[in-house]
This record gives sequence, structure tokens and C-alpha cells, in this order.
Amino acid sequence: MRNFLSLLTFVTLLTACSDEEVDRYETTMRINSYRQDCQGVGEMKCLLTQEGDKIGSTEWNLFYDSIQGFQYEEGFVYTLKVRVEKIENPPADGSSRTYVLLEVLSKEKV
Repeated sequence: MRNFLSLLTFVTLLTACSDEEVDRYETTMRINSYRQDCQGVGEMKCLLTQEGDKIGSTEWNLFYDSIQGFQYEEGFVYTLKVRVEKIENPPADGSSRTYVLLEVLSKEKV
């Protein structure tokens, strides 16, 4: 019995330390009131986003993807609840994730 518990503990720890990416999760994103020029497949305008502990900081990241169901309007800062899903076998020049709007938590005019 003791060996079984040791083995079970070992397997649990090994699984917890796995580097595999989660296939689906929900997160909160903040979207800035303006977009910025960026270089993707060609020149484009990217959303500026914050996620997790970066929300409320001065650090913004370029967001090259789209968020399904989200209609962006310049001049507003958005806080969104989104579902992020891993794409199996993504195209070489495309994203490995898809973003789906679950809820607009806030929309503030600036």
C-alpha cells in the first residue's frame, strides 16, 4: 500500500509539472483606446492589450489576432472576458490560438 501511495504521489507531481499547453482557458483582457501600426503578414493596425497582472500597468502588448464576437471602437478602453483556445495544426503564418468574446466587462470612453 505504501508503494502504491508513493507511486500515486510521484505521478501526480509529474503531471503537475508538465510543460504541455492548456487547450482552453478563460482570461481577462484590457484593450486600449487606440490601435498601433504593426507588421504581421503585411502592415496592419494591432490592438494594444494587457492580460493578467499587467492590467492597469503602463505596459501594453501588440495583439495581432482578432477576438470573435468583439466589435472594437476607437476611443474606448475595454475590459473583456475571453476564452482562449489552442488551434490544432495551425497554419505556418497564422496564430496557434483563437480568441472568443465571452463578456464585455467594461467599456470606458477616453
